[in-house]
Amino acid sequence: MAPGDATDAQMAAVADLADAYSLGEIRVSHEQNLILANVKKRDLYALWEKAKAHGFATPNVGLLTDIIACPGGDFCSLANAKSIPIAKAIQQRFDDMDFVYDLGELSLNISGCMNSCGHHHVGNIGVLGVDKDGAEWYQVSLGGEQGSGATGAHLGRVIGPSFSAEEMPDVVAKVIDTFVEHRADGERFIDTYNRIGIAPFKERVYASRQPAHA
Repeated sequence: MAPGDATDAQMAAVADLADAYSLGEIRVSHEQNLILANVKKRDLYALWEKAKAHGFATPNVGLLTDIIACPGGDFCSLANAKSIPIAKAIQQRFDDMDFVYDLGELSLNISGCMNSCGHHHVGNIGVLGVDKDGAEWYQVSLGGEQGSGATGAHLGRVIGPSFSAEEMPDVVAKVIDTFVEHRADGERFIDTYNRIGIAPFKERVYASRQPAHA
């Protein structure tokens, strides 16, 4: 499911799991993951089995497809562009979990407007929806960091002109290809970015594109 999207049946199931395993407590992280606190170790496997049955066991926390996305134009009147379809398209593009695991720690955040409810400015890859003459476009930034690492918090840098919704999966794929090509052994995306800078990513993303939109 796209980030933040859950059915009524799933939410009822989560409430039941919380009652059964975590003293009725559910926490929601800013990364849009649900956390059951105080679960006994002996109950972890049974809880995982039940979570999996309800579609809550995708093992991608902290990885590329664990996307933070605001409601966007589908649900928010402030948004300039949709967020959820972009997140869904990127998740579908990167559906090989072995590859996603090999990429390691990597954050991708999407906001539908400058209110930044999707925290795009601190994503290793950030996507911001913008309105251009009534059409939805997406600005991409790189190098954002929440501050949990040794280098502290950083805002991402915009790589250049914005992209249409249809282009976004390819854009992210080109960013990832650049990372894979320049990555040292076991290096995180943010460390590779900090080492080589924005230029190689920008060159790859815009290599086959005529400059048209600012």
